[in-house]
Amino acid sequence: MNATHALMPFADAQRAIVDACEPLGAECVPLARARGRIAASDVIATEVLVPYDRSAMDGFAVRARDAATGATLRVEPGFAAAGTHPPALAPGTAMAIATGAPMPRDADAVVPIENTVQAGAYISVSEGVGPGEHVFPAGEDAMPGQCLVARGTRLRAADLGALAASGNVSVSVHLRPRVTVLCTGDELVPIEQAPGYGQIRNSNGVTLAHGIAALGGQVLAVHRVADTERAVALALAQALATSDLVVTTGGASVGKRDYVKAIARELGVALLFDTVAMRPSKPTAFGTVDFARLAILPGNPAAAYVALHELVRPGLLALAGDPMPLMPRVTARLRGGAVRAKPGRTFCAFARVTIASGGFEATLLDNQCSSLTQSAAAANGFIVVPDIAAQYRDGDPVTVDIIDWATVR
Repeated sequence: MNATHALMPFADAQRAIVDACEPLGAECVPLARARGRIAASDVIATEVLVPYDRSAMDGFAVRARDAATGATLRVEPGFAAAGTHPPALAPGTAMAIATGAPMPRDADAVVPIENTVQAGAYISVSEGVGPGEHVFPAGEDAMPGQCLVARGTRLRAADLGALAASGNVSVSVHLRPRVTVLCTGDELVPIEQAPGYGQIRNSNGVTLAHGIAALGGQVLAVHRVADTERAVALALAQALATSDLVVTTGGASVGKRDYVKAIARELGVALLFDTVAMRPSKPTAFGTVDFARLAILPGNPAAAYVALHELVRPGLLALAGDPMPLMPRVTARLRGGAVRAKPGRTFCAFARVTIASGGFEATLLDNQCSSLTQSAAAANGFIVVPDIAAQYRDGDPVTVDIIDWATVR
């Protein structure tokens, strides 16, 4: 459907984006290349993991009925170590065993070494054990039919370890979205070039490329596009034909050279919305054509950064198969002054989120100007101020979207 020029509410825009971004297809990749990818299907165990009882302690394998407190047991020759196949245990005897080693047949417990006193070929038990004590039973990790990794899981090192332990050498994951970034503007120059009067370096291209890659996108190209209708049309048509998602910056408003939305419509893009009731990033639009999605972002660096996380991220992660594509959200105490949104427009304010004794704290950054790069660089979260006239003061609870958990400390 074609969008109207009415401002779409912030939360509605996020939902519309997610709904428009069904997960891409799947591919099978080796475990070595699967970290951070999203599982495309459940992975089910096909064997017992581990298929034998193992010792949970360094000590002596015993029959529990023989190993009451004060019992004296003869120690069998040999030693049960990991990777060995120990012989059966005779009644009234014990066998030295290492942590993780297979239990001897007929042994059903382990006496920790610190609970024994050894004298020659015998041990005395200072603390008795019951059946199964200090033993990892067979199948404790997984049994056939058990789900090892659920569809939609973002695969971590531990997930891949579980798959490796169960004999999986590869895993089915959703395709990484292919993304092209188009930065429009005659004022933009390459970052290695000294800008002339009226020019600026193309920082948006760097920010978006790295941000998209960090979220799991496959960045095909970053192009600077001149402010002409022909240049925008050619670049946009080519990008839409070769990408799962195209992200543009600049040319998104209503100025004389703001061509992107009109040209997108001419190319058949159905815009879900063409403005969002939020600050900054109001000019952001999102649409679809054939198998491609298009995110049109404002050119101001801080506004583009907010749109990247709050509006591009949901679509990108949804395409990648992530069932939780929105930013992680917490409640924090406001620090650093008062903040309010304009009625009818959600305010995403740059903040520094920390952990205090009472929970999270969000310190409002001094400069919220949408044209600056330092505001985004200093922030690790957005205070999301709802579109009502209420004002939040120092110490009030506020909603915060986390940009980077690693920096919250």
